[in-house]
Amino acid sequence: MSFLIKLALVTLFMCSSFLISSVSVSAQGEGNPPKLDNPLKENFTSLTAFINAILEKIVLPIGAVIAVFFIIFSGFLFVTAQGNEEKLAKAKTAFLWTAIGVLILLGSMVISNGIAETICQIGYVPGLCPKP
Repeated sequence: MSFLIKLALVTLFMCSSFLISSVSVSAQGEGNPPKLDNPLKENFTSLTAFINAILEKIVLPIGAVIAVFFIIFSGFLFVTAQGNEEKLAKAKTAFLWTAIGVLILLGSMVISNGIAETICQIGYVPGLCPKP
């Protein structure tokens, strides 16, 4: 199971370094603050819209490829188990965690919207909630 954890951490690191490297900082001249270019090339009115765009355009496509890989990998573990109870248990565990990861991936937008709506119901937060 440590292989799966290491692979997930490497994938998370690669995705975060991609996001960090895709934001370019360019100076606007002397005395002017640097400008951050938007890597998604869209105008966002709230933090919720920005997070949803990142989820839709970056996280979900990458996560879908990884999920398909792990489903195939857990199927490979089932085939190579050949009735060995210990290997079958490992394959079942791998498939269970893959299914949980897919559910979290598919529910990520629902989770982020739920958190944002809860914060907005508590009180108006500029940049996160639409203006009342």
